[in-house]
Amino acid sequence: MIKADDFLNLCKANRFNFFSGTPCSYLKPLINAVIDDPDIEYLAAANEGDAVAAVCGAYLIQRNGVVMFQNSGFGNAVNPLTSLSFPFRFPFIMIVTHRGQPGGPPDEPQHELMGQITEEMLTTLKIKWEHFPDNEEDLKAAFSRAQQHMESAQQPFAFVLRKGTIEAQELKFKKSETPIGERKFDFCENLQKSYSDRPTRTDALKMILEHKNSNDILVATTGKTGRELYTIQDTADQFYMVGSMGCASSFSLGAALSSPQHRWVTIDGDAAALMRMGNFASVGSSLPENYLHIILDNEINDSTGGQDSISSNVSLAAVAKACGYLRVYSSDDLEELGSILSQEKTQKGPVVIHFRTKKGSPKELGRPKIKPYEVKERLMKYLAG
Repeated sequence: MIKADDFLNLCKANRFNFFSGTPCSYLKPLINAVIDDPDIEYLAAANEGDAVAAVCGAYLIQRNGVVMFQNSGFGNAVNPLTSLSFPFRFPFIMIVTHRGQPGGPPDEPQHELMGQITEEMLTTLKIKWEHFPDNEEDLKAAFSRAQQHMESAQQPFAFVLRKGTIEAQELKFKKSETPIGERKFDFCENLQKSYSDRPTRTDALKMILEHKNSNDILVATTGKTGRELYTIQDTADQFYMVGSMGCASSFSLGAALSSPQHRWVTIDGDAAALMRMGNFASVGSSLPENYLHIILDNEINDSTGGQDSISSNVSLAAVAKACGYLRVYSSDDLEELGSILSQEKTQKGPVVIHFRTKKGSPKELGRPKIKPYEVKERLMKYLAG
C-alpha cells in the first residue's frame, strides 16, 4: 500500500499538475489529496469524457495531465479517447479503478460486467496499461515506463487501480457554510426571424472572424462548423475538432484555465452542446474570464442529413445563465451578433452567445487537408511563440 503523496510527488516533479475526473470510492484517497494540494489544479468534471477533453486542452499549453474515473464510467470516455486523444496524439495519465474485479472483493451488481472487461477495453482501445503499483519502489519504475510511452507514442497511459492500493486520506477542504441565499434568473429571449430568413452558419462564422481579438484562439466543434471555418480561413490560432462531439467546450475549458493570456472561443453546435450540456456547469463553477462560448444553432444535425436536434424548444442561453455563466445572449440577427461581439462587456467571461441560424453549407465545402495532430502541433507552436 502506498500514500497518495507518493504518486503526487512524482507527478509534480514531472510537471503533471492538471487533474480532472469523477469520484470513485477506490479513488477517494487520491482525489482528496489532489483537492487539498495547492500545487495541483483539479477540475471536477461532469462526466468522464469531459475530463479527458479538458486534460487534452490543458496539454496545448504544455501542462501534463491526469484523468481519474471509475471503470463503470469508462463508456463516457470512449468517444474522446478514440476521436480526440488518439488522432490528435494527446498524451496523459489515466487512472481507472477496477470495480467488479474478477476474484476481487465483493461489489455491487452494476460493476460485474465492466469489472470483467475493463482491461480488455483498454487493450482494444490501444491504450497501454498496467496495474497501479502498491509499493513506492515499483511506483517509480511504473511512472517512468508511463512517461517513456507517452513521450514516444504521444498517447495516454493507463493505470488500473484496485481496492486498497492507496492508504486512506480524509479530505481537509471544507465547504463554505455561507447560505446560498436568493438567486434570480431573468432572461428574455426574443427571436423574430422565420427559419428561412435566418443567416447561415457561414455568415455567422465570417462575423465572428470579423470581430476576432488578437489574443483569441478559436476551437470549432466537429462536423461542418470546423470545415466551414477552415474553408473561410485557415490560421495557426484555430483548432478543428474532427470527432469527440460535444467535447469542444470542455476542451476549451481546460485550455482557458491553463492559458489566461488568451481568450478561448468555442464555436459549438446545438446538437453538440446538448450532448454534453453538463460542461455548462463546469464552466459556471470555474468562471474563466477568458472563455467565450458561441453556439451556432440551426436546430438540425446538418452533417448527417438534417435530422431534428430538438434544440428549437431549448434556450441554451438560459441554461448557461442558470449554470453560472457571467453573461448570456440569444439572437437570430446577424447585425446584432456583430454588436454583441463588439461590446466591451463580452470581453470578460464566461459568456455564451446562442445564435440561431438556418441549415445549409456552401456546395464546394472543403475538408481540412492538415492532419489532426498537425493542427495540434501548429497551435502549440503558436501558443509557445
